[in-house]
Order: sequence, then structure tokens, then C-alpha cells
Amino acid sequence: MNYTDLHCDTAYEIYKTKSELYKNNLHIDMEKSKIFEKYSQIFAIWSDNEKTDDENYDDFFKIRNYFIENISENDIILCKNGLEYNESKHQNRTFLAVEGGKLLANDISRLNVLYENDVRFLTLVWNGVCEIGGAFNTSEGLTDFGKEVVKTCEKLGIIVDLSHGSDKTVSDVFEITNKPVIATHSNSRSVFYHRRNLTDEQFYEIKTRGGIVGISLCRGHVSDEPVNISGVIKHIDYYMSLGGENTVCFGCDFDGAEIPDGVVNISGVKNIICELKKIGYDDTLIENIMYKNADNFLSRNL
Repeated sequence: MNYTDLHCDTAYEIYKTKSELYKNNLHIDMEKSKIFEKYSQIFAIWSDNEKTDDENYDDFFKIRNYFIENISENDIILCKNGLEYNESKHQNRTFLAVEGGKLLANDISRLNVLYENDVRFLTLVWNGVCEIGGAFNTSEGLTDFGKEVVKTCEKLGIIVDLSHGSDKTVSDVFEITNKPVIATHSNSRSVFYHRRNLTDEQFYEIKTRGGIVGISLCRGHVSDEPVNISGVIKHIDYYMSLGGENTVCFGCDFDGAEIPDGVVNISGVKNIICELKKIGYDDTLIENIMYKNADNFLSRNL
């Protein structure tokens, strides 16, 4: 089966550890992904809150360039638009994202530079408050600059990612744009209360707009101990009860979080699928979750 994933931190980790993308000790490498017929991934480059805006901006280019060198050796196409993505014959396809807009530093021209350097997704905030607005652990919404960022993303063709956003930031985004948005790695707050997870209302609004939501494997957002595949299934099942059959995808947060027992790395996604089959999910619904919902969104909106 094909597999499309909305979020991982592997690009950052291979740069930090100077690993190779083909084979490494991380959650994701091309050797592990061979269990899938076609594998597509959004690779996020993270902005570290411990660093200055300029340091993060400089790091973006270092990480991007190291990543580009890696993929050029591994039969992976870096896609820049939906048509290119949809028509690609490559087994492995990828997009670039930035996680945390701190590196923009109140300079909207930096967003244009990111677009020119292949970024097609922006997770607006990560933690605390930055120039764009407030993350999940604050009550702050978008700043004036943050609102300008959302509008500029819309003009450029960068998809806005609501994961990590505070409730106020998320509602502000809904107010200023009618475009489809995504939550690349966000579970259900009704299943497990964590402010990083989505409310039913947020999920419904994303769904209504034609957006998509990625199921995260971050242990802290799945359940209390024990954290295992059954906890992940509860989030998928609940989103399905909200009408998410054309909305739910995977955004596992590989190489960015500790993951549930029974998964280990990207090859362990098959174990989640086996459990879904056991509880009665048919092939059509599983294909939607595994890749079709994400692929349809990417083809339509880029």
C-alpha cells in the first residue's frame, strides 16, 4: 500500500546527527520505507525556541541544503506543486515545511525567501509566544504580523498548519481566511485532554473547509500510560465519528517525539493498519487514511 505522512522532524535530525537518509538509526529512512509501494512525506524544519530568530533562519538553509543533498542521492523527488506531485513516477516524494514561524522575525520578506527555497507548509507557532502569535500553552492569538503571514501564505501558495496553535490562534486563522488549512499532527482533545490536541469544533471547521488532519504518534498526545496502538486507534475512531473519512491522515511526528509501544519506527505503521482491519475498517477507508486523503488534498491545493 502507499503511505503519505504530513509531518516528521527527520530532516532536522539527519542534519544534527550527520546521518544519511538512505539508512540510519532514526525513525525514518528510505530502507525502512521500502515496505510501502509509494511513500510521500512532508519533512519539517524546526525553529528552536532556545535560538535567536537569525540563528533559526540561518539554520533553515543549512538543514535544507543538507537534506537536499541527501534526497538527490536516494531517488526522491522534492515536489513544489500538486501537479508535479500527482504525476510523479518516483517511489518517494517529499515536500518541505517549516515548524514554527519564529525565524521570520517580523520580516515578511523572509516568508518569500522560504517559498523560493521550496517551503510549501508553515506551522505558524511551536511553543510559547513568537512574533506570529501564541502556541497551545498560551492564550495569545495572532499578532498583526501573524495575520499578515497568514494572508501572505495564501497569496504565495504556502499551506497554513494549525498544529501547535493556541485556541485563539486557530480561531483567528479561521476568521481571516476561507482557504483550506491543515493540522499536520494533532489528535482529538475529546479522546485525550491535551491543549495540543484539537477540539471537536476545530476538527469540524478544518473538515468543512476541505482540509486534513494528521494523527500524531507523540506519546504525550495519545493517552496516559500505557501508550500503545490501541490509544492511537481511539483517536482515529473518534475522528471517524465526526465524519472524518475524507479528512483523517497520518502525521506521525517521527523523529520529533517518543512514539507508542508497538510502532518503533515508520515500518510500524503497518501494525496500526492491522489493528484497524481487526476492528472492521475496510480497504477503502484504510486507503483514505494511509494516503488518499492526503494525496487528494496536496493535488488540489498546491
